[in-house]
Amino acid sequence: MNPKTPPPPLGAKSPAPIPGDPEREFLDRQPGRRKRRRAAEGLLLTFGVILGFVVIEGVTRAQLRLLPAKQGYSPVRGRRSREPRNSAGYRDIEHASQKPPGTRRALFVGDSFTYGVGIEFDDTYAKRTERGLSTARSERWESIVLAVPGIDTEQEEAILENEGFAYSPDLVVLGYVLNDAEDPGAAEQRRARDWSEAEAEKKSLPFWRRSALLSLVADRLYATRENRARIENHLALYRDGAPGFAAVRKSIDVMAAQCRQRNIPFVVVLFPLFANPLDDRYPFAAVHQKVATVARSAGATVVDLLPYYRGMDWRLLVVEGALDEHPNELAHRIAAQALLAALEAVRLPAAPNGGEGGSRVH
Repeated sequence: MNPKTPPPPLGAKSPAPIPGDPEREFLDRQPGRRKRRRAAEGLLLTFGVILGFVVIEGVTRAQLRLLPAKQGYSPVRGRRSREPRNSAGYRDIEHASQKPPGTRRALFVGDSFTYGVGIEFDDTYAKRTERGLSTARSERWESIVLAVPGIDTEQEEAILENEGFAYSPDLVVLGYVLNDAEDPGAAEQRRARDWSEAEAEKKSLPFWRRSALLSLVADRLYATRENRARIENHLALYRDGAPGFAAVRKSIDVMAAQCRQRNIPFVVVLFPLFANPLDDRYPFAAVHQKVATVARSAGATVVDLLPYYRGMDWRLLVVEGALDEHPNELAHRIAAQALLAALEAVRLPAAPNGGEGGSRVH
């Protein structure tokens, strides 16, 4: 026993040994000291949290500045995005309705994917196919592009019947995108609502939006929520009995029958929705099969582009990331290569000189 510690009174129990730091436990028994100590610990914790946030904020800003630049050229906007524009109102050069002697024509009908939103017109899969056919078959081919952003398959059917066949095509290609089964009115209302909400948010950005970290987290959460809603919306378009898909089926049947009556090969090029992983996680593989079955049963040749893009990062295939998910020049090049490969098994009009060449995309 420590000689400085007085012995306990006779009959009293010896105090239990005090574990840990005796000085700390002594201070804890003092109410004022205990409050000050807890306040100091709270301030230290708060300082640590703030310091950690500042560090992560700085790292986030640095990482955003270091993001790799988009491959290829910048998105084509403004007047150039609508050029050339012919007298019929389409993004294409002028074409006489009467086909020039010795010329074969491939007619392309579609929406904004076939139109080539965000890229140069000469880089669209239609123009690349034109050049590829000319090289492969050693003859002159020209593409006729009757594409309008935002239209659906019923409207594409009307364009083909009322305008397309007047050009005496030797091949008809329908560019199909999964949102073609969406009601145009509902789609337009949804786009208008999204635009209004985005504009309203720009005018009154909350203070926390100045933080790159908080904005990044908020944007990721919003994108996840919106993507889930979009996936569910597109899956619903192709459920049994869905009116939009019924209209698609009818229009494809009509277009295929009209081409068959004229002895014109009919090809459906099926694009994926790019803002999704292009691997086994792609949520619309079954929808692709459903559309392909409908087109084949109508007598069309189907070129499903999903296998050609499989395993690629979808961000490398679009015009401007999540801001513009239309296919870029690389995606169009791949689409043209896939279409040209499929056309090797399609009976096309014979070349005037009977020549053949190697398949190549320029």
